[in-house]
Amino acid sequence: MNGTLYNQCGPMSTKILFITAYDMKKYGGVQNQINLVSKKLSKLNYSVKICAPNSSDYDLGNSISFPFNKSVVSVSLIPKRNKLKEAIEWADIIHIHEPFIPLFFWRYKSNKKTIVTHHASLNRFYLILQEILFLFVSQKVISTCVSKDALKNAHTLSAQSIIIHNGIEINPQATFTHSYNLLFMGRNERRKNIRLYEKLANNKMINGLYTFLAITNKKGNSKNIKYIISPNESDKEKILNFSSYYLALNKSNESFGVVLLEAVNYGNLLISSDIESFKNVMGDSGVYFKNNDLISLERVIDYCTNNNLRDQWVKQYQHIKKYDIDKLINKWISVYTN
Repeated sequence: MNGTLYNQCGPMSTKILFITAYDMKKYGGVQNQINLVSKKLSKLNYSVKICAPNSSDYDLGNSISFPFNKSVVSVSLIPKRNKLKEAIEWADIIHIHEPFIPLFFWRYKSNKKTIVTHHASLNRFYLILQEILFLFVSQKVISTCVSKDALKNAHTLSAQSIIIHNGIEINPQATFTHSYNLLFMGRNERRKNIRLYEKLANNKMINGLYTFLAITNKKGNSKNIKYIISPNESDKEKILNFSSYYLALNKSNESFGVVLLEAVNYGNLLISSDIESFKNVMGDSGVYFKNNDLISLERVIDYCTNNNLRDQWVKQYQHIKKYDIDKLINKWISVYTN
């Protein structure tokens, strides 16, 4: 497709506006996907801008951090109205990521083609709250979601929703090299389960054999773990290339988990908890342990490191190619243009 949209006045350049309440200076799955898709669309000659807190295009102002869905989010509850209006006037097509806040609290309204994408897997309390709030929303939208787990949120706004998975840029130089370097990556919070990683590192039977690394937002409580606090992308890539086994220890409320793909994409064998969302992402290529079970985790790590499962990593690497952004971008273009 050539990136041209036709209306009654003839051809014109397609202007796609991404809107999100999430702070673009903070790392997260929503911000990651907005940046990735907008970058790919720009290369295909679409005009793309981002309207969000701390966006370089349309800056909606500062964000605040608060607990949400067993995590911590940085979002704007009261955006700069003039910037939001200016951005909407510029756009031909509007794509809202995580519409829960913009559609209700911002009183968002536009007659332009609007797509919404649901990312989170909300717990029952937030699902009920969302359903109540959206009774007061009359905005007509095209609903999409990144996973089966996010699909239940999408039904609030539309009876039908399109699943378009999160994507990554496949690293053609990726390779697996066996070592005893373990990696955890995620916020220091209950849902990401860094506590289980600290219990693992404090086990005297194994902490002399393994190197424990953690990319996180604040230092934890184990002297056996090297905590790397909020590294930039370049440093994060170096750490991913250094480690061999990535441990996804998340306990619940995960929707997709693009970090799983990132780890494999940099040569790490993925070992993850057996929660349904992770099994949906990795299928039979995954290596799973029983959720939040330290003994099960130890056994799986011991088996993997003693057997040097390079063939298993190759299987995971081939599997994640289904999430190649070069393949997924055509699905987004179809949504925008049809």
